[in-house]
Amino acid sequence: MYSPGGVYDCAKESSRLFFFNVTSLERNASSLFRAKFRLLREPNPRARRSEQRIELYQRRKGEQGVSNRRYIDGKNVQTKGAVEWITFDVTETIREWLTHQEHNLGLEIGVHCPCQSFNPNGDTINNEDEILEVKFKGVVAQEERKRGDLGRLKRQREDRLPHLILMMLPSHHSSTKSNHRRKRTLDTNYCFSNYEENCCVRSLYIDFRRDLDWRWIHEPKGYYANYCSGPCPYMQSSDATHSTLLSLYQTLNPDASISPCCVPQEMEPLTILYFSGRNPKVEHLSNMIVKSCRCS
Repeated sequence: MYSPGGVYDCAKESSRLFFFNVTSLERNASSLFRAKFRLLREPNPRARRSEQRIELYQRRKGEQGVSNRRYIDGKNVQTKGAVEWITFDVTETIREWLTHQEHNLGLEIGVHCPCQSFNPNGDTINNEDEILEVKFKGVVAQEERKRGDLGRLKRQREDRLPHLILMMLPSHHSSTKSNHRRKRTLDTNYCFSNYEENCCVRSLYIDFRRDLDWRWIHEPKGYYANYCSGPCPYMQSSDATHSTLLSLYQTLNPDASISPCCVPQEMEPLTILYFSGRNPKVEHLSNMIVKSCRCS
């Protein structure tokens, strides 16, 4: 499951806050077996150092309502290198959020120490004004906000913004319910009345004479053949474990060319009238109309 989140600046430029709404998954807390927090690091041409130590914390409610932080993990990250995904395992944190909603105060990424910085050789540099120089896609610093760069953020692809990937264990009940939901939501009734970017039925009208130069069919003159199109994200309309694994693989490896395909699931025949000599004939052509789609 893919879950984008909101991003907020701290009062200091030494850290960033990330908030995720996972309340819809509270009933499935016991099914969670892995959770990852992913950010796309991009080059920062204004960075003063080539590498910086960043640390991930879970924001928690402390005594008298004052929030504190629990250390999760830390990484040495390049500031100017090629674009790369930075991934943290946050399974225990998300499991805590699912069982105790009030504990969800967000995730915080900050520098190792706001009062010190470190060269790659390990030398410590005293610096009371160290800022977070590692730059992430979709995270706008205060300096950029002052320059009015928010329009660029709104145009970015959602799948390249900071997000959670939650991997859930399947159960018989959830599988049955999910299969029923997929069959309902990917048919023409849903796809033709809603805007859906992911795998869905798309309308396509074919005129036999104009489009195919078929003059032997007397009736109908044309029909809606429809077709299937759209990406297949993780856990989206996948009936087979193989399709689910391919979706997860493509999500975790966005540069890979392998991914499930959006294909027809239910098809209906088309009745046509044509002439053999002067004799009219009626025939049913099977699998001519796409009624629903699935990822496979």
